[in-house]
Amino acid sequence: MQFRPVSRFFELEMSVRDCELDQYGVVNNAVYASYVQRARDELAAVLGVSACTIACTGNSMAVSEQNLKYLTPLKRGAKFVVKVAMQVKGARIYAEQFIETLPDHKLVLEATATIVCLNRECRPIRVFPDVSSKLLDYFSRQEGQVRNQD
Repeated sequence: MQFRPVSRFFELEMSVRDCELDQYGVVNNAVYASYVQRARDELAAVLGVSACTIACTGNSMAVSEQNLKYLTPLKRGAKFVVKVAMQVKGARIYAEQFIETLPDHKLVLEATATIVCLNRECRPIRVFPDVSSKLLDYFSRQEGQVRNQD
């Protein structure tokens, strides 16, 4: 029996829906941004970070920059995985994301995003302490699991 090493990523498996296709039968380029956003939202849910809870305080979080590099298209019915790694540096959260086909893990997209926390006046502030500690804890555990399997 072979064990697949645990990655340093949060992973979300998805599949292409017909409504996401363009006139050429491939996923429309704008849809990829929603795929990576959904994976970040699912990670937040796993961490217990709720946008509603943050909003109740008058604060918010926003993507201030996002870059997508398209490598190969996804087609009708394709199954894929979105991988997310995040780290906090100062007043920003940096996300590194990849989309790979399943089951062959062919790289489809590379993405980076910068996320900022905003106060009630929509001014950037340091990353919320609870968000920072949850991200650090989650990804530290992921790194430790990878090292233990090496």
